[in-house]
Amino acid sequence: MKNLFILFLFLIPFGVFAQESVTQSEDGKGLIVQLKKHIAFFDADSVRISTEMFNDSLATLKYFMSSRNVEDTTVFLLTRKFSKNYRECIGEKLPDLEIKDLAGNKLAVGKNKNISLIVFWNIYCPPCIKELKILDALREEYPETDIFAITSNSRDTVRSFMQKHNFKWENIHLISDCSYEEKYPLFKEIQIAPFSVIVDRNLVVKDVFVAEGMRRMLTVLDSLDKESE
Repeated sequence: MKNLFILFLFLIPFGVFAQESVTQSEDGKGLIVQLKKHIAFFDADSVRISTEMFNDSLATLKYFMSSRNVEDTTVFLLTRKFSKNYRECIGEKLPDLEIKDLAGNKLAVGKNKNISLIVFWNIYCPPCIKELKILDALREEYPETDIFAITSNSRDTVRSFMQKHNFKWENIHLISDCSYEEKYPLFKEIQIAPFSVIVDRNLVVKDVFVAEGMRRMLTVLDSLDKESE
């Protein structure tokens, strides 16, 4: 495998390779990046793909790209872009959803507490797992908030995943076999995880979080929790 890899500036920002040895090409139009011994490419679902598939995906302009070093390998990852208008769904009302959780209990999503946080996730999304671990640990800090974790992964797949990693997540309502695109058509255009919404008891969307991390979400939950006291 070649040790030099040329990426054009119009496709990839310089900052992505800040951790590598980077020089500008002679024609000034590209970057020459000194990579690790091996290179690996992954799609937006963390599945390893070929160089050709990776480049074809980037060419659609539907993805961001990031990189990191894992031992002697430089790993390139795709992340789906999302619509800049996703916050337009704030104020919209979600349809009622009655479904069974992972333990077989019947649930009415968003109906039992003043505020509910609905997290859409999957077992192949490391940021989703990290987010759910934090939310499970912080659940007692938000007594007026229910937390629902909805995934399209099957019940058996989720159970196996939980057992394998010794995850308990006892403070979160885990819901499997549920595609949010199917149940909530309002969110059909948002193809990225983690993706979360806060709704009130009437299922009106109060806020939306798309791959933004935890800080703003917890700030909003603190504010809404105080309002409901």
